[in-house]
Amino acid sequence: MVIETNPGTELINVTLPPNPQTEITRPAVDQIEGVFQSRDEYTPELIELSKREEPPLVAMSGLATFDIPAPENQAIAEGIRTFIREVEEVLDKTTGHNDYDKHKIAYYIAATYHTPQCDAFPCLATFGPPSSGKSATLSIVKARCFKPILITSNSITPAALKNAMTEANNGTLIIEEADGISTRHLEDLLISRYLRDSATVKKMESSGKDWKGQTYSSFGATILHRRNLFRDLALLRRTIKVRTKRLRKEFIPVKLALGNLPFIPPTPIASLPEIQNKWDIEPGIFDCYRPLLSIAWYLQDKTFINQLADEMANESQQLLKEENYLEAPTILNALINLVVDKLKDVPNSKRIGIPISDINKVIREEYGSDCPTLMLSANQRNRIIEEDLGFPIKSANGRVRVYLDIPFLMQRCEQYNVTDEVFAVWRESLKQQES
Repeated sequence: MVIETNPGTELINVTLPPNPQTEITRPAVDQIEGVFQSRDEYTPELIELSKREEPPLVAMSGLATFDIPAPENQAIAEGIRTFIREVEEVLDKTTGHNDYDKHKIAYYIAATYHTPQCDAFPCLATFGPPSSGKSATLSIVKARCFKPILITSNSITPAALKNAMTEANNGTLIIEEADGISTRHLEDLLISRYLRDSATVKKMESSGKDWKGQTYSSFGATILHRRNLFRDLALLRRTIKVRTKRLRKEFIPVKLALGNLPFIPPTPIASLPEIQNKWDIEPGIFDCYRPLLSIAWYLQDKTFINQLADEMANESQQLLKEENYLEAPTILNALINLVVDKLKDVPNSKRIGIPISDINKVIREEYGSDCPTLMLSANQRNRIIEEDLGFPIKSANGRVRVYLDIPFLMQRCEQYNVTDEVFAVWRESLKQQES
């Protein structure tokens, strides 16, 4: 590995050897830390990094070893490359994104011009604290993306959002201050927008004395900014993420960086290359990144392809980890344990009352005190129990209880892919009672 600093710039080059499982070891991390220390940029993230005992970073892909054919149309390829470079230059002048994130955002904007030929298209979410470049990024996106439709925090209502999504069909929906709308409602709409099939709805509408069928479609690119990411794992699988950070650096206004001259939009690739999943990435994650991968493949951008492969691998691992802590399944597992303790070896189909205060106790014992479900407020937890799982919560004699029966509990567990060995015992016992 070679670490180089670029005199007079903020850039640090880290070159990895072409090894598919290259580890960045402790001496290498010390080198990187030293570079940041010398620039007074020793961040809390690096301090935490230095405390780890095992190798903290793994380069999943190394350098590209596969062959990529030359573009069928060199003029189109060069036009897209020029467009991406120009977007990156504007991002560099107006935001604090690192080189990779600038490249990723520029590629995403270029990909919006290919929306009409895609069957699935990811959401791009920038998230981070206030004054960290989220709004500037969206302003650049609006100025350079394909068919932009903007909706702001002042006008975000469920009806306005649905209308904007329809107007942005095969185009780009830009949502400013996406924290201003119900997270649950926003997540549901964005999940449906991701796939062309699920974004198309047919309705019968009255026209005088007759009824006519109308088709509404809301498929396309979506770019938004929030202070925090979504919670829904299905949406996270469909989202490309860019975290923003505050930097002590002077930036120029976006309008000045864009200039007054009209820009030349890129000519779309006639047919995006079909990319095979060479990296064994989780399929949902791979489909999310497919538009960017296809364009990078066409442009023969091996470095960016490998960077995306690393990000996809990390996203796959992170989602698998988070699935173990998803709130509804975690609560269901706790309820199973509480029902077993309450009924002992005599299961029945009668309604059971479980003290709601016992749920967190079981979760803490099973998953540890750092389980994200324990971070929920009582109202958030109760909403999941009542609205998502369908178990009523009632208060009597000064105690709050969750009411359920075994058949309904097993039904809900099946819907959330929660299994337990005790289900076989319960089914057999209930079957005997029925006979």
